[in-house]
Amino acid sequence: MALTEFKQGSVICSEGDPLQQLLLIMRGSVESAFDAYPFRLEKGDIVGLCGFGAGSHSHTCTAVTDVAVISYPYDSFDALETLLRENVDAANLLVNSMCHQVSDHMQCWSALKQEAGGAYELLQEMYPEYVRLCRLYALTPKKLPGLEEAERFSGPDTIEDWLHDYYMEIYHLGGSHRKGFFYCHQGISSGFLRRGAEDVLQVLQSCKRYHEYIAGLSKLFLNEDGHDLFSLISELHYNSINIRGADAAVETLMARLLGLLSDMTGVDPAYYQSRLSAYKDALLLKRGSQEVTDAPDASSLKQNLSDSLHIILDYSGCPEDVCNQFTHCVHDYTKLPDRGGSDDDARRLRKDLTKLFYILYQNVFFKTLEDPAPPTVIKMFLNFGYVDATLAGHENADYLYSIADSVKGDADLGVYTIREWLTAVYNGKKEPNRNEFDLDYGEYIHELKVQGKIDEKEEKRLLGDMEGKLRFEIENVFPIVNKITFGRITIFCPVFADHNVQRKLDTSLITPALIRERIDEIRSIDFSAYSREILFSNTKCEISNETIHVEVLPDFILTPNVGIRGAMWQEIEGRKRATPARIFLPLFLEGDLKALMIRLTAEFRWEMCKRIQGMRWNDVTNPSLTSMFCDYLQFYKGNRELSAEVKEGIKIELMRAKNNYKMVFAADYAEWLLYESNGSPRLNKFVVSMMLTFCPFSAEVRERLIKNPRYAEMLNRYNIKQQQTIQRLSNVMQKANRVGGEIPQDLQNEMEFAKS
Repeated sequence: MALTEFKQGSVICSEGDPLQQLLLIMRGSVESAFDAYPFRLEKGDIVGLCGFGAGSHSHTCTAVTDVAVISYPYDSFDALETLLRENVDAANLLVNSMCHQVSDHMQCWSALKQEAGGAYELLQEMYPEYVRLCRLYALTPKKLPGLEEAERFSGPDTIEDWLHDYYMEIYHLGGSHRKGFFYCHQGISSGFLRRGAEDVLQVLQSCKRYHEYIAGLSKLFLNEDGHDLFSLISELHYNSINIRGADAAVETLMARLLGLLSDMTGVDPAYYQSRLSAYKDALLLKRGSQEVTDAPDASSLKQNLSDSLHIILDYSGCPEDVCNQFTHCVHDYTKLPDRGGSDDDARRLRKDLTKLFYILYQNVFFKTLEDPAPPTVIKMFLNFGYVDATLAGHENADYLYSIADSVKGDADLGVYTIREWLTAVYNGKKEPNRNEFDLDYGEYIHELKVQGKIDEKEEKRLLGDMEGKLRFEIENVFPIVNKITFGRITIFCPVFADHNVQRKLDTSLITPALIRERIDEIRSIDFSAYSREILFSNTKCEISNETIHVEVLPDFILTPNVGIRGAMWQEIEGRKRATPARIFLPLFLEGDLKALMIRLTAEFRWEMCKRIQGMRWNDVTNPSLTSMFCDYLQFYKGNRELSAEVKEGIKIELMRAKNNYKMVFAADYAEWLLYESNGSPRLNKFVVSMMLTFCPFSAEVRERLIKNPRYAEMLNRYNIKQQQTIQRLSNVMQKANRVGGEIPQDLQNEMEFAKS
């Protein structure tokens, strides 16, 4: 057969390519790699053997040197039977190469399995040791994000240990002994190759699972966010280096970590070296500037939170008079016997402290925009409102410090800490919220022009001014929502204080996962809770003004306080319906998140309906959630179908809600989700009918409730309307497919919505 040559660096085959031929290496070396694990194939090895089981190349093979190969056509294993019978030398080459490649993969599997177990064990040992050393040297240990979720590898691993020993021993028999066993025995050779192809496929799958597990675990040790074990131990080393004995103890701990990271799966070597160099340089400077003492000197440690206020004020760069006033206010507030007192002095002090806090906050935040690594205390100030350890309570301060570097939102889930949100506004990723007069930033700037405070040229400049947008958010929105989410408006003060903490902070902390969990609970009952109608058109498919539903989940912004309320601030962004609502929640919630999320969802539904209906939101001739509910509450006294008992209940509801129809709806909506969805009657038939029309249950709940006589008739009517909608959509989709040759994804989504 003719030789085929590949130049050095050429790709011979790529992972996933169809396996159409086997390549016998006659000259040169080939690197065969999967998941960045390289194996070396030399003269006499065969490229493609590991793909027998899958029918495609399992590795990407690259010529390390100039390479010459002979190709053997391959379409199935059966085609090799002839070659094995007719060419005993080729059979010997196939067996030897299979033995070589399977044993290499077995070694890789064994190493990954050992690394996975060792990395997990080391993690479980090192973090507690870090905590112990922190406490030994009077420092506050920080939380390690993701540690609680870390688990020992539990993925499927179908490879048994005996299989590793089996192939390794065959490989170590040596070429002559293997030849004596396999040579001229076509059945044995065929069986070995078939079994080897199956086993190597299983080994590859197990290796990939171990690789993914270790790569995920490696993020706890070292990641690009810097919230990792390397960072924690580095900071501990820097801040304890002047304590006798601490340098050697922490260095020993760090040495164990470095030994792991130097060749750990999932760790980028270049990034590891850059972090290591920065750590060593900083340590060298620290060692040269510190005097060693026998005991911790609390006043010299960065982590000592007793000097927090000074650190924040110094960082802010505020004028000296502002700093002095704020310091006096904080000290006076700390000494108050009743910080929630209603006397004039207490009210005046809270007012002064609040005013100065926001001046300080704005200065600090703007400075962090140019600081890639602000001090931990500054993060505590921005995300928690923390200013002083005594005022916050030392136990609370320690906890806040431990989570300050790891507390963050999740933009993919639409959850932001206040610092992340303000940064997103500054970077143009989010538009500012409307102010308390329901004006967005553009309308606010236009109003300034109308009032003669700015001219047209300045108006145009300000509309694109990111700093102006940020100031608008900080000055016109943030102080209001911070007070609302705190909940007790008359005694509000934005600084973190221990008298506001009624529950342990770790149990009241709101996380993106918790928010998403509660939202999903609501959506599993009220499937259309966050959907809104928009017009869809597609000229290619001859579709014009088809009404479809799109789901857009809200943005949740976590305010820096310990609060009891949430705020459904705006239902859309600007005038675009398909934009997220804005909901504010306290970072630490002294209450039930599920109940709060249900109320906020009810308020969103009400406000979204008003937005869609416009001026006719309470016009009963145009049936909608708001118009029908308003009509029901406005004329309930004359409704002859309501009993005297029910009317009295409605009267009490209106009194509790101070005649606010939206709040009555929110209370009924909570009953709808919590009780009626489980078949437990709470609402009268008029409310049930309206809810089923405008806030229908999901298909799963409807199927369960249709057997209940209370809901059967209404649900049957609902199902008839649903089938009519599905049939109409089906006709539209058939036409779209016939005319345009395809069904638009938006229509497919609408069909799924209709079936929900």
